[in-house]
Amino acid sequence: MKCVGIDGCKGGWLAVSTDDGARWEVALHREFAGVWRAHPDAGTVFVDIPIGLPSQGGRRADELARRRLGPRGSSVFGVPAREAAWAMDPADGQSDLVARKEAAKKLNRQLVGKSLSEQSLGIVPKILEVDRFLSTAGEARGRVFEAHPELCFAMAAGRPMEYAKKDFLGGLERLQAVEAHVREARALLARVRREHPRSAVDADDVLDAMILAVSAHACGGRPASLPDPPELDGTGLPMAIWYHDFTTQR
Repeated sequence: MKCVGIDGCKGGWLAVSTDDGARWEVALHREFAGVWRAHPDAGTVFVDIPIGLPSQGGRRADELARRRLGPRGSSVFGVPAREAAWAMDPADGQSDLVARKEAAKKLNRQLVGKSLSEQSLGIVPKILEVDRFLSTAGEARGRVFEAHPELCFAMAAGRPMEYAKKDFLGGLERLQAVEAHVREARALLARVRREHPRSAVDADDVLDAMILAVSAHACGGRPASLPDPPELDGTGLPMAIWYHDFTTQR
């Protein structure tokens, strides 16, 4: 079964895929829909982006993931309420980015009880892109799962990562975690570096996409979720972070 791990990056979406866990491919796509067009036969797709959006209040998934990650819990950004996220959509007629951010923060304070950080606001365009895609591509529902690289690294290594991913040592420990499953991990990293500038894809983007693909493949089509069972948002999408527990057998 083909499995894909996808990480959002400045250049779009970096996808790492495998059919059998022995051969791995990597490609950069400008649009999320382009990843799906390239892999319409994928059985399990793990993507590092929030999918289910609350109407109000927070998501249990984020709270549970932060607990699991301990010192790396800050890597789980706050997820905007659906109405707040769509306030960032320039298609609504507001072209001023600053004004759209302020509108989103105001709505989120009303619906969730707190504002949105710049990190959360920064990923809203990609949140909307995937949300729009899933609203029209019914065949992707049940095959595209929200995942979080830091949770996947922690589950693969048996502990949260010790160093931040942008640190030199953080990159090394994540590479070691990936290499336990992907022998050609360094070659894939080198290929991305040859083909794409750092302004489009950074090394941590590649490692994140790899561990997502590793986890998607390892779960054998049966990923675990936080929470279990998942909560559902107003559109029926699961508000859950999915992963594979490497300490258990399929």
